[in-house]
Amino acid sequence: MNVVISNPVKADTFTSMFQHMKAFTEQVNIMFEKDHMYLQTMDSAHVSVVEYNLPNTWFDNYEHTNTSAIPIGINSTMLFRVLNTREKNQRIVLEFDPDYSDKLTISFTSDDKTLFDKHFEIPLLDLEYELMDIPTSECDAEFSIPSIKFANMVNQLRMFGDTVDIVCSEDKIVMNSLSEGLGKMSVNIDISDLDSYAINEGEVMNISFSLAMMTNICAYHKVAKDMEIKLTKNFPMKVVYFLGSEDAKMTFYLAPKINED
Repeated sequence: MNVVISNPVKADTFTSMFQHMKAFTEQVNIMFEKDHMYLQTMDSAHVSVVEYNLPNTWFDNYEHTNTSAIPIGINSTMLFRVLNTREKNQRIVLEFDPDYSDKLTISFTSDDKTLFDKHFEIPLLDLEYELMDIPTSECDAEFSIPSIKFANMVNQLRMFGDTVDIVCSEDKIVMNSLSEGLGKMSVNIDISDLDSYAINEGEVMNISFSLAMMTNICAYHKVAKDMEIKLTKNFPMKVVYFLGSEDAKMTFYLAPKINED
């Protein structure tokens, strides 16, 4: 297997994809299929699921000669530590030899003679791996919003409580966070200020989520200018960062909190 990312923007994105993975899991299986790279994992509390999908066309070179998928079990913190040593003008080269299946080779190379090539060997892990079948369903409300703007709101709401209540209606979205000792914060989002918004006619929905987990998801806001959020009653929130195309994306699912009232 030989996978190359020469585009500097995509190389930065690929690095960022693993920067905050430890907030969900320390160990992860990256699946290199014939025509795409895929990752799926769940956090230790089993309330969120992370999915990455990058088609082979997203990479500058994608050589996959195996007859089946290649699972790369790896420590996510170590992977980011390596990727983070890359210089701006260096390409990323990932190599895996089935005859030496206990390691992944990562190289950073460049035509710039002022930069020194770097080579790493990362030991691989034999991880149990079973894909979760996440059912698709029609959402009750969905909207697209600038990633940095939503991340800032979530970080501010977290200063006033552990839970956010998201109330969607036909004309606005309200996000509330409160605690007995810290007071209450509300954010009113007019739908005219959103990139896109859709909700079932006459629908008013109120769903609660963990702000700590939402903060982890929003930590990736730099990978995409906008984020797409889909909400369905009694189902997990779906958050998608698109990475240049419909097929290249990072998807997060977050289970709602049970309203004890």
